[in-house]
Amino acid sequence: MTPTFHFRSLGLGCLIAAGFEDVAAIDIDALLSEISADDPCGPDLEYDSELRELEQSAQGKPEQQMGDTIVAAQEPDWREVRKRAESLFSRTKDLRVTSHLVRALLHTAGFEGLCDGLALSRGLIERYWEPLHPRLDPDDDNDPTLRVNLVMSLCDQEDFLIHVRNTPIVSAPALGRFSLRELAIASGEVPAPAGEDPPSMSTIEGAFLEADLETLTQTSQNLAASLEHLREIEAKLTDHVGSANAPNLDPLRRLVYQASKVVKDKLAARNAGATPSEGTAPGEDVSGGGSGPAQPGARALSGDIRAREDVLRALDKIIEYYARHEPSSPVPILVRRCKRLVTASFEDIVKNLLPDGVSQLEVIKGPSEEMS
Repeated sequence: MTPTFHFRSLGLGCLIAAGFEDVAAIDIDALLSEISADDPCGPDLEYDSELRELEQSAQGKPEQQMGDTIVAAQEPDWREVRKRAESLFSRTKDLRVTSHLVRALLHTAGFEGLCDGLALSRGLIERYWEPLHPRLDPDDDNDPTLRVNLVMSLCDQEDFLIHVRNTPIVSAPALGRFSLRELAIASGEVPAPAGEDPPSMSTIEGAFLEADLETLTQTSQNLAASLEHLREIEAKLTDHVGSANAPNLDPLRRLVYQASKVVKDKLAARNAGATPSEGTAPGEDVSGGGSGPAQPGARALSGDIRAREDVLRALDKIIEYYARHEPSSPVPILVRRCKRLVTASFEDIVKNLLPDGVSQLEVIKGPSEEMS
């Protein structure tokens, strides 16, 4: 049975406090509801006019030259994109529509929108992998490349990552809104573009001190939930398509992790009950890539392992560690696979790990008693 989890709607009060005004709530549970019992994902709308209009509106308008006049390129109307995408969900469940909606949610609702977009993507993959659009083609060996590429669009530098980097992580009415990009410039990590007057670190620090505490806490929770959704999307896709074909979402994960670390630390400075980086050791790579040094004062697991349930709990602790300290590591994907094998029979384990070895297993087992 497919696991379920709770999807929350965007909190309008927090969105307004974060600088996203007049944003209507989004009901992810409704978007994930099946079209019908017989056809849960509805028809394929690849050639439908509504889908073409959505794709066109998501492109914006390119730069144009009219005589001697250059007309600047125009960004898409993201609220219109979002409206069209949500409308299509009442007719179909399609990763092509989802990719546009995730982008629109990021632009219209910031990191809370990103969190909900990832939750939506995760829900579709978990609940509807077989009937989901674009459909897998049995005549093409159920090649999942198109689906994987749609998920990988979340890591496109120009179309997505640059906008994640520019999304505000803090907003204070008197001081302004600041993103990872501005933080990198203010800290000297990235040089300021010519002609740009970047904010100072003291201004950004002041914004974190003056920002609405509830909104800052909500941002931290959204970022943590986004990391969880990314992990589950990767894990589920790995189950479906194999590790060789599964997407690597590290580029997006690193940005979300970096934002999460910054907000957690600022919350801790305001005595909001958070712990800086939740145990990240000094000098540890905060980009989320690779393994960091051992944690000072780390406690060993206590208690003997006497039953399978103890094994499962120990594996859960390993997954929890990587979720907190090394979110970009692929280890949790392998540990989750180990969890599934804990209660499996020997034959099922061989089938899972060595599909081509099943015939060899039959040779080792020898003929059945009926044949002997």
